[in-house]
Amino acid sequence: MPLTPFRTPSVYARRLRRAGRAGVLASAVALAALTSLVNAPAALASPPTPISAAEARAYLDTVTPVAEGSLTGYSRSLFPHWITISGTCNTRETVLKRDGVNVVTDSSCAAVSGSWYSEYDGATWTAASDVDIDHM
Repeated sequence: MPLTPFRTPSVYARRLRRAGRAGVLASAVALAALTSLVNAPAALASPPTPISAAEARAYLDTVTPVAEGSLTGYSRSLFPHWITISGTCNTRETVLKRDGVNVVTDSSCAAVSGSWYSEYDGATWTAASDVDIDHM
């Protein structure tokens, strides 16, 4: 809330001092919150422990298969999702560089070599075009 001039300078000065103390207190609280975020443990991005084969089969028994529907009217261009992150590098290219090993990119930021390992199935790919990037 902005301070407005008052008729009596002493009232204005008192309010200004109170606002100053409140500002210092708010700054201290914000600094304490920021410090706790900086010191927080990093999140791990590992997949969850798989369920047993028997439990997976039990879940699959509850699924009713249906025929694939029509894609009429669908156009991937209606759903732009690879935003530019830096320079000419978009989200996909940034994730490929981040998650790959020995990734080499060309002048347009496309990965031309490297390898990518999947913790989900233990497979390794050496062609970036074979790697799907999911939005999770």
